[in-house]
Parts: sequence; C-alpha cells; structure tokens
Amino acid sequence: MFAGLGRLRRRVEGLGPLVAAHGAGVVGTEITALALPTLAILHLGASPLVASALFAIEFGTHALASPMLGVVVDRARSPRRLLVGGSLGYAAVVATVPVAGLLGVLSIPMLAVVAVVAGGLGALVTIGLQAAIPRMVPTERLVQANSAMAGARSVGQVAGPALAGWLIQVAGAAAAMGVDALARLLSVVAYARLRIGARTGPAATADGPAGSMLDQLREGVAAMRRRPVLVRVAVTAAALNFGGSALGALYLVYAYQHLHLSPGLIGITYVVSSVVSMLAVTVAGRVIRRLGMTRVVPVFAPLAGAALFLIPAATVAPPFVTLVVYEAIFSFCATVWFIATTTLQQSLVPAHQLGRVIALGRAATTFAIPVGALLGGALAQWWGLVPTLILFASAALLGGCVSSLRPTGTDLPGPEDGTISPIDGSEGDDQVGSIAPSSGPGVDAAPRRPES
Repeated sequence: MFAGLGRLRRRVEGLGPLVAAHGAGVVGTEITALALPTLAILHLGASPLVASALFAIEFGTHALASPMLGVVVDRARSPRRLLVGGSLGYAAVVATVPVAGLLGVLSIPMLAVVAVVAGGLGALVTIGLQAAIPRMVPTERLVQANSAMAGARSVGQVAGPALAGWLIQVAGAAAAMGVDALARLLSVVAYARLRIGARTGPAATADGPAGSMLDQLREGVAAMRRRPVLVRVAVTAAALNFGGSALGALYLVYAYQHLHLSPGLIGITYVVSSVVSMLAVTVAGRVIRRLGMTRVVPVFAPLAGAALFLIPAATVAPPFVTLVVYEAIFSFCATVWFIATTTLQQSLVPAHQLGRVIALGRAATTFAIPVGALLGGALAQWWGLVPTLILFASAALLGGCVSSLRPTGTDLPGPEDGTISPIDGSEGDDQVGSIAPSSGPGVDAAPRRPES
C-alpha cells in the first residue's frame, strides 16, 4: 500500500516536496491536537468546559478566518513564500508553549491564544496548498496529485497520534508541541523547493487580484453563486462534518460504556479505518475513471452518511464487527469523495479565484465541526446517547444527499479565461472521467481536525 503511494507521488512530477511537507504538517498537527488539551487538563487543571472551549476556539478561528485568508492566498505574489511564511509563523507560535513550560509561565489564556493563532495560520497553509496544486501539475494529473496529498494526510493521521502519545508519555505535553514546531520547520524546507507556475486569468497581475479585500471576497462569493454545485457540495461536506464530529465526540464513551469494548478492540477499528483510507487513496483514480465524476460525487457522500447509522446499530448487532464495517465503508467512501470533489474544484474554478472559493467552502465545513461536537455532547446528556447518535447520523445522511440533487438547466459555466478545462475521461488511462452539468467541484471533505 505504501508502495502504491510512492508510485502516485512519482507519477506527478515535482510534487514530492509538497507531499512531504503536507505529511510532516499533518503529523505535527496531530501531535498538538492531543498535546494541547492534555496540557490544559492534566497540568493546568482545566475543566471539561474549558477543554471543549479550547477545541472550539481552534476550529472556530480556522472557520471564521478562512474567507479573508482565501483573499490573501489569491493576492499572494509567490505561493511558495506564503507557504513558507505561514509555516514559519505556525512553528514560532507553537514553540512558545515548550518555552513557557520551561519558564513556568504556562496558562490557559496563553494556550487559548496559541489555539487562535495556530488555527488561523493552519488555515492559511491548507488553503494555499490546495490552491497551488493546479499550478504545479497538468490537469490530467490532478486526481493523482490529490490522491498523493490525501495519502500523505492519511499517513500523518496514523503516525501522528501514535507519536504524540509516546512523546507525551516520555517528554511531556509541552515538549511534544515542540516537536510539532520542528515538523513545521521540515515543511518549510520542502516548501522552499517548490516550483509553482504563474497565475493565469483576467485578474492575474503582479500584485494579484485588484480591488479591496472586501471587493475580492465578494468576487469569491459570486464565483460560488455562479456555480450552484459548489454550494451543494459545501453543504454536503458541512453536514458530514456536523454529524461526524458529534458522533466522533461520543464515540469512545459509547464504545466503552454502552458496548463494553476493550481499548484493544477499539484500536483495531481505528487501524481498519486507516488501512481502508490508504487503500482508497491508491485506487481512487481507477474508481473515478471507471464510474465517472457524475456518479462518484452524488453517490459516495450519501453512502458515507448512511454508514454512520452502523454506529448506533452496534447496540443490536455484534458490536465489534459492526464498527469495523462502519469504519471500512465510511473511510473508503469519504476518501474517494474528497479526492473527487477536490479535483473538480481545482479543475473548474479560475486560478485567480481558487483560493477564495476553497476558503469559503472551508469556512462552512470547518465551523460545523465544533458546533456538531458541542451540540452532540449536550444532547447526549439531556436526551440519551443512542437517540443522539441516530439524530446526527440522520443529519449527515440528509446533508450527504444534497450533492445528489439535480438543478434545472446547466449547472457549470463554460470555460473562463484562466479556467482549466473540464476533463474528458473517455480516452486514456490517466483521465479522471467525464464532467457533466450535474457534477461539480467540492470542498474539503470532513477532516477530523484542521490540518495543513
């Protein structure tokens, strides 16, 4: 499987540094995702409410800052410098935690500031990464490029938590966050080696798009409104995040207290999720080529949403087997859907507007994560755990069906100046499949936490 990822990376010329940087960034993010709340709870005595607030602050900043950060990405003269600068800033902010720990001045307000700034800079790098890919690879290689990036993320999400647990146990939570800072510095080295093509399009000036930031943000909103399919897929991703984050927040409580599973069995279900995600990365191109974007986009999101019902179903079915099946179906469908919708978005949005369109989608999808997690916890305490799981699985499924809706008339505009032409996969093994008016580009598909 890892050999398959290597072949993906080699098939996309010049993408190696970007894939390596993305993987290092995800590992670092996973470390801080565990170390920061551990530091707050075990060392600073934070209550569950305060710990939840820190979680919500990081995701909330990521969501609220994304629209304006999209403008920054589109205005940037050098995407390479933007990625380097954003990563350096992130490393510097995170590095203040181990330094403060050594000086004995750590506090909850300081961790909140770190969460805010790191959330914003992480969003900047993530948006910049997705916007840069179409300028680094030819259109017919976008599926392979996005598969390689998804593979790096999956590897990071497997290695990061394991490394985080070991570092926290051996060196402490504050020192572990220092490793996140070091991982970002490794990303900086990789970003510095990137070769990113020039921006194209009517607004491609030396200074980026013209006009005030507010005007440029309105232009990004208009770009989405001209393509209703973008809005539908953003709603789908937000619904998957909303329902999935609520179920994710309750998952361990449910598995331990209601299903009486052991930590070892739960760990196996996580391994199944990771392995299937990696498998989906390696076969996504073939799946999309065989079925076509017009089937993958509207079908795979509802399948992922429907799989969430297997979690409450484990109360009446064999628990361990049911959760393994859930992890396999959800991980495969969500990963392929993410790669397909990301590729379509990059293919159909003009290069000079891509950062803003990505950012607007991420604002909605990321904001759904803390809202779903906090609301799910509150409802479970008031209404009961199993009914709450069913409710949020229903929300995810209904939202997933939004991407399958068919508008009247043509949904995709004709190619614009600076737009990459839609891909016709009728010939050649490297094409991604035909694009019809009923299909369309998508936004980020339900990550468990912001990553860059």
